[in-house]
Amino acid sequence: MLRVDNLSAYYGDSQILHGVSLAVPDGGRIAVVGRNGAGKTTLFKSIMNAGPRTKGNVSWQGTELGSMPSYKRVRRGLALVPEDRRIFGHVTVRENIAMSRYGAAPGQTPLDPDQVIERFPMLVPIRDRPGGQLSGGQQQMVAVARAIAARPKLMMLDEPTEGLAPVIVEQLARDVVSACKETGAGLLLSEQNLWFARQCTDRLYIIDTGRIVFEGDWQSLDANDDIKHRYLAV
Repeated sequence: MLRVDNLSAYYGDSQILHGVSLAVPDGGRIAVVGRNGAGKTTLFKSIMNAGPRTKGNVSWQGTELGSMPSYKRVRRGLALVPEDRRIFGHVTVRENIAMSRYGAAPGQTPLDPDQVIERFPMLVPIRDRPGGQLSGGQQQMVAVARAIAARPKLMMLDEPTEGLAPVIVEQLARDVVSACKETGAGLLLSEQNLWFARQCTDRLYIIDTGRIVFEGDWQSLDANDDIKHRYLAV
């Protein structure tokens, strides 16, 4: 289980997160939704110790992570797919996915890249294409596939649908849910696209100006028009 308790985050003197708390159970699929600039990316980077200065506690499977560096968090089973994807442009799709071996836990054998590619139909015909020749949607698929290949216990996707065509978003939703079910990985999703978030998760947190303002399932959100209008309406 991932547990975040009273987490505040800062860039220089600017405070971005204000006492955020959330939990993801083993195998759970949770969304963090909110408008652009609400603090979603900063939250994910803070969980991974990947930039912001933080106060508060992040614990994983009962162990407080403290100042543990990002790469050690990855090797404990946390995988972050950042919003800018970080695909290597000079190597192929298959080689990008094979890079997952560097993020696998000690003693854990990463999934075979070709087996992972078969789970993502869009990647099958382009497995030998260099990453720099891929569309945004294809790059996003590769980034998710690479994370899955490391066999994480929790996959964190930061704004995966940004800039993608609707047909790609639909395929990505199917592939993410399928991969989580097949591998048993949990999911923590940062997203503005509520349709996509609903397809992939069971519960959600709403974040606004660095504070959690709602926690519950999607049915509870549907019953609360004031929350939807105040924090999610554009």
